[in-house]
Amino acid sequence: MKRRTILKAAPLFPLAVATGSAANAESHEGKTAFVLVHGSWHGAWCWGLIEPLLQAAGHMTVAIDLPGHGLNARNPSAFAKRPLDPAAFASEPSSLANIPIGEYAAAVADAAARARAAGAQRVVAVGHSMGGVPVTFAAAQSPELFNDIIYLAALAPTPGKPAGAYLAGEDQATNSKIGNVVLADPATVGALRMDPRSEDAAYLAGAKEALAGDVDDALLMQVMHMLTPDAPVAIYGDVAEFAPGFAGLNRTYIRCTQDMTVVASTPDAIVADFNAAYPDSPTTLVDIDTSHEAMFGAPQALSDALIAAL
Repeated sequence: MKRRTILKAAPLFPLAVATGSAANAESHEGKTAFVLVHGSWHGAWCWGLIEPLLQAAGHMTVAIDLPGHGLNARNPSAFAKRPLDPAAFASEPSSLANIPIGEYAAAVADAAARARAAGAQRVVAVGHSMGGVPVTFAAAQSPELFNDIIYLAALAPTPGKPAGAYLAGEDQATNSKIGNVVLADPATVGALRMDPRSEDAAYLAGAKEALAGDVDDALLMQVMHMLTPDAPVAIYGDVAEFAPGFAGLNRTYIRCTQDMTVVASTPDAIVADFNAAYPDSPTTLVDIDTSHEAMFGAPQALSDALIAAL
């Protein structure tokens, strides 16, 4: 296993920086394109502090909304009713319940194909948290679309193992704080369900501890109001079939040392399994000093780590 040194968090990137497409409007011929894939409850918007940094370094960015997320989200009706009815919220079926992993993977592959069509010579898929699952499936099925995969505080299937196998690890199951945010039985609603608009101070404190311990409270409040309540759960049980070309892709895992959602031993296990399957192309493990929400806790350090992985 290759390792790199810890990158310390830099000050928060100014919120006033434009996150539009101006830096992407010029010719992309020969450029590197970062396909940015969000995690549970997020959308393309969560890369808003990262895209200007990558674009300023001369790279192209393609941030996407996965099915059922961002502008594609269809929230449970109980979510809009306040005060929240806990029983209704915990029992209403999710619109995400029946979305197959193929649709998530297809969204990632489509973004990579669009980057290629725009002239990008190198395509790097970045999967944050749950986003590591569709990124892996897309690259496993169509490795020719990608050059690099970067896992950011992510879960991922490895040859012969679904991503959920890593959720079941003893350290992960015992020490991750993410269970404190889930408000419904996934088997009942077909999703991992949280309430990002909760007015319960104890619940919000638990969410901050699990996801974003180092994120400024004012910024975190805005983030929470942009999250949607449901995230897929069935995809963690899917086993990927890896095409031979996957072995040739460069792989980097960025671990967040303050992460209380994907605990430190879980990246070790994922990287070890990838390395056992592909000993001739080991995965590089990089540590950055931030929480699970690295995009908001340490945008400059994360951008630096993404670029350094090339």
